[in-house]
Amino acid sequence: MFVKTPESGYHFGETEIKILEKHYGAKYMGYWAIHGSADYSWSSNPVDVFYQPNPDVSKGHSHYFGMFRNEDNKIMICNAESAFSDPITGILTDDGEVIVSRYRRDFVLKGNYFVDGGRDYIRSSGGEFVNVTVKNGEFVLEKVK
Repeated sequence: MFVKTPESGYHFGETEIKILEKHYGAKYMGYWAIHGSADYSWSSNPVDVFYQPNPDVSKGHSHYFGMFRNEDNKIMICNAESAFSDPITGILTDDGEVIVSRYRRDFVLKGNYFVDGGRDYIRSSGGEFVNVTVKNGEFVLEKVK
């Protein structure tokens, strides 16, 4: 079983992702919703999330940071630790890929399987559900029993 990390991000292209990985010594994890407000709701637009193995915790940094472009097209950085604070529900496809909906209204289709709803709700074609968590920058997959 595996989760595929997109080569291009939501806000940045493949070349920009590679530059950001090199600049920050980080690994791109894909684009994900984060907790976006004081009421702990999920953001409706994802951020491009990176894993940093050696963050400067003295400055309050976590292992996960997000980058995005704001409404003025300025590049912003944020704490993206919440992207992986709760398990993500995925669907196991015939080739072993676990497809996940990364944010609200992110409809993902592969073969006869689909998943939608991001972290707000789950709508799917059925199939075998998989809990997706992240530990030390790696996806951990566990079939739901």
